[in-house]
Amino acid sequence: MSKVIHMNLRVDPTQYIPQIRDIPGYDYLHLVRQPKYVVNLPLLNKKVHYYSEIFSPKKYVEKHNVSLIHAHHGQLGLLLQPFKEETNLPLVTSFRGRDATLANQPVGYVDGMNRLFEQGERFFPVCQHLAHRINLWGCPADKIRVLYGGVDLNLFPYRSPNLQGTQNIFSIGRLVEKKGHHILMQAFEKIKAKFPKATLTIIGGGELEGYIHSLATQLNLGTSFRLLNRVPKSQIPELMGQADIFCAPSLTASNGDIEGIPNTIKEAMATGIPVLSTNHAGIPEIITNDQDGILVRENDVDHLAQALEFMLLNRNKWENYAVSARQKVEKNFDQNKQLLLQANYYDELLGGL
Repeated sequence: MSKVIHMNLRVDPTQYIPQIRDIPGYDYLHLVRQPKYVVNLPLLNKKVHYYSEIFSPKKYVEKHNVSLIHAHHGQLGLLLQPFKEETNLPLVTSFRGRDATLANQPVGYVDGMNRLFEQGERFFPVCQHLAHRINLWGCPADKIRVLYGGVDLNLFPYRSPNLQGTQNIFSIGRLVEKKGHHILMQAFEKIKAKFPKATLTIIGGGELEGYIHSLATQLNLGTSFRLLNRVPKSQIPELMGQADIFCAPSLTASNGDIEGIPNTIKEAMATGIPVLSTNHAGIPEIITNDQDGILVRENDVDHLAQALEFMLLNRNKWENYAVSARQKVEKNFDQNKQLLLQANYYDELLGGL
């Protein structure tokens, strides 16, 4: 069985663990830069190693009989270039969002990326939008393989949408600008008087937590709004069961940061919750407007408010949206299928060397 060195940003449940530990036919070693990046100790095992403690990449590769290196973020691809040069192993790099932009990147990032595009063997953007962006940067098209992140459908079983009663709007994601929670809150305020029973719940934590609380007060959202911080990922499916509508108002941040396709959209669609999102980055690759859900212009409070009102007034459309969305996820975003595709991409690469 071939063995792959994987390097991701952190050891935690959000860092695409199945794409490291569950690739059919492939064993793994899981590298992180330093011990401080291990934020979930139960995920540790004897295959997790620290890059900072590898003094001879060549000896390390020989000892562990490694065939391939996979960096799960653009900056990690740059970091692993010297490792690749010393070991002469093929290098695969995934792109997930910000790493395909100049948002908060160091001086010389594009030059470094162009060297990576020249020297690396394969590049796995998580959507066609990012594939196009890195191709424009200089990545050869024949080195690009789109690899969508998958959803464990066993954790998110389908249930028919709630067609009467509550009007609970949910959004899940880190409290950062590109998630667009502030736009959703302003849009919700515009419709609140017309739908006095409607509620808005945002689940997430992050640098904008103080701002979100302040904005809720400023908009006078009162008890119709709640922010749930530090919710364990294991509780997300249960909380999603309370949602009538899921909203992901993603947008391009002021520093240029973007999404790929948020996993929360896939999870909501799998679960059967009608989804409202934006024409941002890779999101139109999973949602076709008025077929799998509703799409609006990003960073547009009025357009989002109109869409929220439309969704709440047209519950008769929810079942069709939900069924179509589940089918879309099963076809293109099933975790088992995506892991098998990842293995096939590895096979293609290693078989050609």
